[in-house]
Amino acid sequence: MLLKRIARSFCLLLAVLSACLVSSPVAAKSTTNLAKVDFNRDIRPIFSEHCYACHGPDENKRKAGLRLDMQEGAFKELKSGNHALVAGDLTNSTLVERISSADLEEVMPPPKHNKPLKPEQIALLKRWVQEGAQWKKHWSFIPPERPALPAVDDRKWPRNPIDYFTLARLEKEKLKPNPEADKATLIRRATLDLTGLPPTIAEVDAFLADKSHDAYEKLVDRLLKSPHYGERMAQNWMDLSRYADTSGYHFDGVRFMWLWRDWVIKAFNDNKPYNEFTVEQLAGDLLSKPTQSQRVATGFVRNNMTNDEGGADPDEYLNKYVADRVTTVGAVWLGLTVGCTECHDHKYDPLTTKEFYRMYAFFHNVPEKGLDRIRTDNPPPRLPVPTSDQALKFVEADFTLKDAEKTLLDRSNELGETQEKWELETNAKPAPKLNEEGLVATLSFDDSLAVISAPASAEGKILDAEKPEFVDGRLGKALKLDGKAHVNFGSLAGFERTNAFSYGAWVKLDGDGAVLSRIEKSPGFRGFDLFFSEEKFQVHLINTWPDNALKIRSKDKFPKNQWLHVLATHDGSGKASGVKLFVNGRDREVEIEKDNLTATIANNESLRVGARNGEATIKGLVDDVRLYQRALTVEDARSLTLNGYLPLVAKSRGNRTDDERSELQRFYKENYAVDYLRSDAALAEARKRKEEFYKTIPTTLIMEEMNPPRDTFVFVRGDFRTKGEKVTPGTPAILPPLPAGPTNRLALARWLVAKEHPLMARVTVNRYWSVFFGTGLVKTINDFGSQGEWPSHPELLDWLAVQFRDGSEPTRKARRDSTPGSVGAWDVKGLVRLIVTSATYRQSAAVTPEKLERDPYNRHFTRGPRERLDAEFVRDNALAVAGLLNGKIGGPSVKPYQPPGIWDGTDSKFEQDHGDALYRRGLYVFWRRSAHYPSFATFDAPSREVCTFLRQRTQTPLQSLVLMNDPAYVEAARGLAERVLREEPKDTNKRLVLAFRHTLGRKPQPDEIAVLQKTYTQQLASFRQDSEAAKALLKVGESPLSKQADTAELAAMTAVANVLLNLNETITK
Repeated sequence: MLLKRIARSFCLLLAVLSACLVSSPVAAKSTTNLAKVDFNRDIRPIFSEHCYACHGPDENKRKAGLRLDMQEGAFKELKSGNHALVAGDLTNSTLVERISSADLEEVMPPPKHNKPLKPEQIALLKRWVQEGAQWKKHWSFIPPERPALPAVDDRKWPRNPIDYFTLARLEKEKLKPNPEADKATLIRRATLDLTGLPPTIAEVDAFLADKSHDAYEKLVDRLLKSPHYGERMAQNWMDLSRYADTSGYHFDGVRFMWLWRDWVIKAFNDNKPYNEFTVEQLAGDLLSKPTQSQRVATGFVRNNMTNDEGGADPDEYLNKYVADRVTTVGAVWLGLTVGCTECHDHKYDPLTTKEFYRMYAFFHNVPEKGLDRIRTDNPPPRLPVPTSDQALKFVEADFTLKDAEKTLLDRSNELGETQEKWELETNAKPAPKLNEEGLVATLSFDDSLAVISAPASAEGKILDAEKPEFVDGRLGKALKLDGKAHVNFGSLAGFERTNAFSYGAWVKLDGDGAVLSRIEKSPGFRGFDLFFSEEKFQVHLINTWPDNALKIRSKDKFPKNQWLHVLATHDGSGKASGVKLFVNGRDREVEIEKDNLTATIANNESLRVGARNGEATIKGLVDDVRLYQRALTVEDARSLTLNGYLPLVAKSRGNRTDDERSELQRFYKENYAVDYLRSDAALAEARKRKEEFYKTIPTTLIMEEMNPPRDTFVFVRGDFRTKGEKVTPGTPAILPPLPAGPTNRLALARWLVAKEHPLMARVTVNRYWSVFFGTGLVKTINDFGSQGEWPSHPELLDWLAVQFRDGSEPTRKARRDSTPGSVGAWDVKGLVRLIVTSATYRQSAAVTPEKLERDPYNRHFTRGPRERLDAEFVRDNALAVAGLLNGKIGGPSVKPYQPPGIWDGTDSKFEQDHGDALYRRGLYVFWRRSAHYPSFATFDAPSREVCTFLRQRTQTPLQSLVLMNDPAYVEAARGLAERVLREEPKDTNKRLVLAFRHTLGRKPQPDEIAVLQKTYTQQLASFRQDSEAAKALLKVGESPLSKQADTAELAAMTAVANVLLNLNETITK
């Protein structure tokens, strides 16, 4: 409906998206005709693309013994006696001969590979050989050194060292930089880039009014101190770390990692040195006396997907987890595609399968399972992280528990004394009379099968035996059953599900089976019984098994060959909750297995003791069977049990057997030791309170080490079932060695941040460059290997890497947040400040036809960055301009509006949050891997099943439909409309200007206001005529609706606000 109503004439539908220009050797040659051929820039890319498949690092694929990725292999004598390369000698270099051959059988690369060399590439290779075939180690494997700032003609333009490098390249290409963007554009660009939120009108006006020479620098410093800076920077790290709120595989069960996410936010806000940021996330648990925060940090490693599917192979998935960690660390800190070596040696880079599994060994030592079997909580190892208040309450609960344990121990030590006193008192009193109300029958088995208390005299009949056998029992004699015979008592005890009843007996069992039953044969089994199986008592009330029946089973186990009084009661409700099971006078906890009884349990079968109808015969002794037409109470159950113990109580202590002593002690303790029972209940309650409170304490996944560690093997061709050579932890030989000391994750982390490491600083500064410019200096930000692209500005990349690694001072001593412009070692905020205060960044993003032709993807930085906002920031921006944004930092993930059915197929039901939780930032939206938050998916947010370096940016009609019709954006439009009506009560023109400025920051042009005015007028007229449509529009969203505003005016302004939120300029920095 809204799509049809809102005027579209003002929407800017064209977005210029930055991409990357491949700097090919041909291009390099065209601009450096007289320059000497550079092996890394010009030759290695040719070898990598056209030759490494057969002559590269993979030994199994290598042909003719020729290896072109290593200098020794390229220049060595071949089997034929020739040399592929002879420096300065075209004639004797067989490589030159083969690439120039017209013979299809001789030419290289072979035609069947479909990778022919271009004439320019052949010429470049010849020229390189002719110039001496100078070889270099791959550029990214050479530790960076700080280059001198290049000379430039326009010395007024640079604002910091970055600009000297970019300007030198522009001058070399005979291009000029753009002028600086206007101040309204600058504050919006910087605010969105550094906080992910738009500037307010007041902030824009204050910046415009600040005429000082360092106004922009002060703006940047203010933004870097904003708590929202940490949120913005954390968003990128979430993609890299594959953060999510679910496990990913199978049913994609819930996990809780938000404490780690909050650690990341705080680390960026605190400007934690990047070397510490690295070490703590990879190995914080291995530091000396690690803090809680350092242990939480290790959740980075545990962010991989996990599985709980019953039929899956745990070894297979444990392998997947560890391999994912190796791949992620290799990409994030090394910028290499190490995952390619899981099955075979790398085709293009000097990385072997053995080296992959040596890195694998660092992460193969976590005490985790391949199948965690947990879908609603965190699997171990995990760390509880209570708040200070929770910690205090937990200590209190722990002390209460310890006190209760001590009290119970004291009462237990007193049991002998108190039992003796109880025995004396019991013997001094007459035996208590049993409550026989509702008693249907008693089967005493005192040398007879007679039924006592029945309406008419009756007697049971022994089956499958010549005669019944009676032995000494609990009360006089007992019936002895051999596991074959049982007794039939005819139609006795015709109980029904709608009536209350009870039945029980003294038993001393030596096998499984039915103690008593009145039940039909299979398959229906209609009736009732008392059953003993696997040392647990069961009660069945059945109409038709298994669909119409009740079944409960005792949680506790009870020993065989020991006298026990067992009593089952039913309250007539026909519910499992109405069935109780008493053993030795105590109401026992039960497990409910069936709870759906809706029809009669009455039948024409006989009551049997010792069997069901033709089955489940039992072995043991049965005594004093009683059946009642009422539900007996706890006191009744205790009295019946006491009745069986009175003979033992009357017996002198010296004449009791050991078994009798033990039985009587247990009975007294469970039923009449009042102080002990009170203390036992207090302990149970204290334990329950502590356990329930413990569940409220949030946990997070962490790393721990196993002792002894797991063995690690090379998996042949990546198959976890085929173990090859056993390996120990280690790193690729092409890179520097590990530091001295134990070879563990901590050594790996410290190795990554060592000064001599050639990759980490380069990879990191390149990634941060891409955050602000859309593309890295190296376009392939996750591949610094042979297949990766040559840097657009190699010297700038190295200068930034050294600056980041060593800081501004020669001693590498960090000076964090000190003098403006200074950068300490591993100072992320300093690096970010350096980038965003550069003249390169501050340029206007406007593009001329000439620049679009010569620098279409802005690889020369002829203009400022212009990129669409990431998915989360598109939503954050709308909530912020609407005045709805909840600025709370951190906390559990939230579930805002989403269409029904998105979570179908998972094991969770989507339960939308309400209130302020609906307006949290996108960083906090619940991230389900298998059922992504739909508006984020539409705007290209990744599922985070794996590490994601750079989000793709698409332009689709669905994105406009989301902005126009998604409840979050419709409600944001209403919020913006209410905001401007509240701020400007009367003047429509001023309201439109306010709406425009809240959305875009800048002041609108007259023609822009004219379009908005026309849109508003049209919508107002329409809503005046159709008040129901206005009400329907304003009902969208749960934020309270203003009662003062005119319905038609608010709806019309909402339509205008919706147009503004859908502008390309609105979702673009």
